[in-house]
Amino acid sequence: MSKPPERSPRARLIKKGTTSDGRSEDRARYPLDATEALPPEKLPREQKKVVAGPREGRTTAASRSSSASQRSLRRPTIPDQWGLLPDRPLFPSAQRTTKRQPFKRSEQKLPRRTALRKKRPKAAPPIPKKLTPEQRRQVEERYRAMVASGERPPEGRRKTIARELRLPYALVSEAVKNYLHRERLRRTNFEIEKIYWREVLAGQDDARAIVERAAAELKLDPGRIWWWLEKLHEWRKALDAEPEVSETQRAAILSFYQEYLKREAPPEKGLHLLISETIGEVTPRQVHKVLLQYRLSFWTRLKNTVRPDRAIA
Repeated sequence: MSKPPERSPRARLIKKGTTSDGRSEDRARYPLDATEALPPEKLPREQKKVVAGPREGRTTAASRSSSASQRSLRRPTIPDQWGLLPDRPLFPSAQRTTKRQPFKRSEQKLPRRTALRKKRPKAAPPIPKKLTPEQRRQVEERYRAMVASGERPPEGRRKTIARELRLPYALVSEAVKNYLHRERLRRTNFEIEKIYWREVLAGQDDARAIVERAAAELKLDPGRIWWWLEKLHEWRKALDAEPEVSETQRAAILSFYQEYLKREAPPEKGLHLLISETIGEVTPRQVHKVLLQYRLSFWTRLKNTVRPDRAIA
């Protein structure tokens, strides 16, 4: 490659009214006549315009135009390790023979038909976190009916009840579990009360002996027997405000209580509520007061009515 020609030094700042800064090369390149021949209106305020002469190694524009037409538009072949590179034009569009096709717009698309949205299914009712008293009563009634009839569905009683009543299985199972626990508790309390009255009416006057007999028969801890006997004879202050019943009503209540103790199992309803509904004209609290007075009349005659672990040494 040929070395590019050296550029002329840039124009220097020259003081106003002088043609050179005193250098010999400036005096040779910028003669006084050439500087003074320029019209003053074309001179800048602080800088003198220098007329550039022809540079060495430069050609005129006319000579360049004739030589440029003979210049090839293809790349020079450059050998490398694979041989000569393909002879490609510098400007591929210069040798293009086919005309460019005019721009064609794509066919207008038909408006897209919006698909019909599927109707959203109605949201299921929220799952209850706990059963209402009415729902719990329905669960217990259905379970009692299944037990009484001996019905045992393949999927189980609790799952069947949950499906029929459209309730969560967990809540139904919990309600049945509480019901069975309550029933076992009521059944155990009923058996303790029956053994207690049997021993008292038979002439037993020692409360500890009665407790030991009941614990041996029912295979329970004596503390469990003591707990229910204390509940049966525990007086409540709320009963003081209840009005007294007539002697006829008292006799009817005690007669029903004697029949109650002869049952094989306790009734579904509570004892006080059942007697109140059967006799009428008395409230469950009045029934409770009459029965408590009747029990205490026998309990106070017994000895050792205090639990051994509470007895004072």
